[in-house]
Amino acid sequence: RCRRARGERSGSVLRDLLRALEVLELLCVNLLLCPWRKEIRSLKTFTGNFVYYIQSVLPDDIVTTVLEKIGYTATTATEFSLVKKRNNEETKQTAFEIFLARIECETILELMSKEEHGNVEKTLQKRTKMQQHLHDREDEMSQEEKAESGENKAVSDTELCLATQQQLAAHSCLSFEGASSRRSQ
Repeated sequence: RCRRARGERSGSVLRDLLRALEVLELLCVNLLLCPWRKEIRSLKTFTGNFVYYIQSVLPDDIVTTVLEKIGYTATTATEFSLVKKRNNEETKQTAFEIFLARIECETILELMSKEEHGNVEKTLQKRTKMQQHLHDREDEMSQEEKAESGENKAVSDTELCLATQQQLAAHSCLSFEGASSRRSQ
């Protein structure tokens, strides 16, 4: 959809997606905090928030998948309900994933606002390159850390071994000296 949108419209699509993610995130939070409330146990698909912010932005199969992941089941053509015991961990994980997607939308919108023309495709390409660059740097750093930790581990193992030997030697000397002083008395 973003590719088809041009100019100001493309930012609008992202803002719509951002709002849809906000509503879904709020739904998850409410479900986790107040699952006993009547308005949480049943979700009507003809309400304003659902129609304007979710259904108009996201494809039906994605909406159904997300709602099923957080515990809702389609009971009628216009209603999702909590009819079975839901998995709290899966609901938390889905809420977190929605949160991350929302933050990513906010970041892309911010990057678009900083550019002259605010082209979504160019912004996404730049964002992808930035993420790839960061991922590559993390890989390099983790390889360096592994190498350093291997060297440090070898050094620390050597130091530990030497310290242990020194302690044992000191203890042996004291024991030997103590034993020899007892013999001389």
